[in-house]
Amino acid sequence: MMEATLKSTETRLLRATLLVGLIVGMAACKSTEDQQASGSSPSQAAELETPTVEMPMNLNGQLEFSIKDLAKRLDVSPESIKVSGARMVTWRSGALGCPEPGMNYTQALVPGSVIYLQVDNVIHAYHGKIGSEPFYCPRERVEQPVLDKSLDPT
Repeated sequence: MMEATLKSTETRLLRATLLVGLIVGMAACKSTEDQQASGSSPSQAAELETPTVEMPMNLNGQLEFSIKDLAKRLDVSPESIKVSGARMVTWRSGALGCPEPGMNYTQALVPGSVIYLQVDNVIHAYHGKIGSEPFYCPRERVEQPVLDKSLDPT
């Protein structure tokens, strides 16, 4: 009697396992049919679903960005822009060395960069945080950073 009950339990467990496997398999087939109906293969669908991860901008990337931005801002060719200086620095506050009047900023040291570009004997400054896009800082708002030798790539 015990053996018959055990066999019955095993049979029910096997049936349940097969049923779950069948349901999962059918769901996978349905997913493939949906992808094919939409005109994309499973590999194309995987490519579309893969999230893009943006890498932090290094100093060279910040320099390239600044040159392109200044060329657009001044309507000049990027080749006419000379790099006067670019280095890693520490800013004195969250203003990143370019405080806007009437704004409040965190009073903490912030690792970042400063880029000086020259066009027609005029120097233009770009400031930024490490890993982020730099921004143009008008001459009247420029503050000097705290130089950080440990971050200086030269």
